[in-house]
Amino acid sequence: MIKKFNLKALATIVVITTLLASCGVNKMIKKANTVKYEATPKVLETNGGKISIAINGEIPAKYFNKKAFVEITPVLKYKDGSETLKSITLKGEKAEGEGIVINTKTGGKFSYNDIIDYKPAMNNSILEINPKVSLKKKSAELGKVKLADGVIYTSTRTQNVGNTIIANHGYEKETIITKKADIYFAKNLANINMRLALNKNKNSKEAITELCNFISQGWKIKNIEINAWASPEGEESFNQGLSEKRAKTTTKYLNRLFKRLNRKKGSLLTVKNPEKEVEFNTYAKGEDWNGFLKAVNASEISDKNSILNVINSQIDVNKKEQEIRDMSLVYKEIENNILPELRRGEIIINCFEPKKTDEEIAELSTTNPEALDIYELLYSATLTKDLNIKNKIYKAAATLNPKCWKAYNNAGIINLKLGNNAEAEKYLSKANKIAPNNAKIINNLGCLALSNKNFKKAESYFLNAKKLGVNENMNLGIIAIRKANYNKAVNLLKDNECTYNLALAQLLNGNNSKAAQTLKCAPENAETFYLLAVVGARTNNESMLLENLKKAVDANNSLKEIAGEDREFINYFDNAEFQKIIK
Repeated sequence: MIKKFNLKALATIVVITTLLASCGVNKMIKKANTVKYEATPKVLETNGGKISIAINGEIPAKYFNKKAFVEITPVLKYKDGSETLKSITLKGEKAEGEGIVINTKTGGKFSYNDIIDYKPAMNNSILEINPKVSLKKKSAELGKVKLADGVIYTSTRTQNVGNTIIANHGYEKETIITKKADIYFAKNLANINMRLALNKNKNSKEAITELCNFISQGWKIKNIEINAWASPEGEESFNQGLSEKRAKTTTKYLNRLFKRLNRKKGSLLTVKNPEKEVEFNTYAKGEDWNGFLKAVNASEISDKNSILNVINSQIDVNKKEQEIRDMSLVYKEIENNILPELRRGEIIINCFEPKKTDEEIAELSTTNPEALDIYELLYSATLTKDLNIKNKIYKAAATLNPKCWKAYNNAGIINLKLGNNAEAEKYLSKANKIAPNNAKIINNLGCLALSNKNFKKAESYFLNAKKLGVNENMNLGIIAIRKANYNKAVNLLKDNECTYNLALAQLLNGNNSKAAQTLKCAPENAETFYLLAVVGARTNNESMLLENLKKAVDANNSLKEIAGEDREFINYFDNAEFQKIIK
């Protein structure tokens, strides 16, 4: 009898316990709506490629079963996928195991935080939970609860063009070619004696011949300069007057030279009288002390250092001249080889090198690039705004000049701007092989990585280029935005006024008014208008939002669909004017 009674009692206890457990779970299911959940932010946002999620929960008094467990697992759901976040467990005060204790009588609170990687597919998503309660062997779902919408992704809207650096073409639109020749004079004389030894020597005669040939080309003369000197062993005032006479004599010699060349058959000269027809400058230089010191220093005189010290230390000109006269008696080399070369008249003729016109260069660059040198060819690319023509020119330049890093560098930049990133990489890599550690090329490789959204690689290139001397503030500012260092980005971009990326950094840094001010002076395009619409949404300025969104979609129709799902505008999804714009 006792044994039978014990079996019945045990069965009764099991039934009662099960019913109690069932009642506890059902009660929690029935009153699940009394539990409060609050997600921060209400609309999720990505910064630095991450999404931070915070949830605060409040459990009411007399809700939580003493022995129950509740597992909460947030899930971000989006089209064709979902992201399951880490779980958190709550438990009653008598439940055995890990978890945050919730008192049955008083209720309780809990906090939850998680960070997940951002994916563009999450732009149109919702964050929800479906808590699962467990009591002994019974478990049940408490019901789905939507916590937040997602995801605002404005931080990813950088203009990833970067600040590329085109290599300078090196072409001179105006090149001055200079020829010079000297006429030598006897001591204390100002008349020309072509039988003088210095005038008869090979170098002097060749210089005069080359000067004549240069003049005979008929190139346009920029200016002519006559400089005349005296050797510094005489009296100063005498030597000054002597140099003036030698300047006049040299000028007369040059005029006779022009007349003779003009009489030659087939002469190309158009200048008859240079003193009247071109800029003509005559200078009487007086005593040539600098020439003397230079000649002594270059000589093989054994005691030349002592001579130089004497001259350099003597301030009084008269005494310095006397030193020269005294030295001339001691050192015949000074008298015979140094002083005579200082008694001269110098003729300098500066001419403009003939150049092709811009029209001729532009025509040849696409029809016959072989007819241009590398400088002309690189310059020709600056004469057009058409990126495809620029690309054709730089490719021709690279083909014709395979060792020219500038041609490859510039071809790489143009292909990057055209969106041909694979071609850009080919050309920039070649440029880097030709000229390794070139700051411009390194910078442009960073811009390529930026365009490919390889921000880590881009930053590495930019930092390297900065070490090599390039100002990388603009490009590193873009990287700072991508890394959610918005204040740093603003500082890096502050000198790039009226630019989209500066405005974006200001907006993300919380300065909506400054962002609007920057955008209003930035180049007008679809991206600028769209970001102004975002500023309008963030500042509850409906007219600003609608006006600029209309301009944005007019400039780029594809923005209609984007705006229709952009959580920046979530509070306006039901706005009739908003819907009219995006339909």
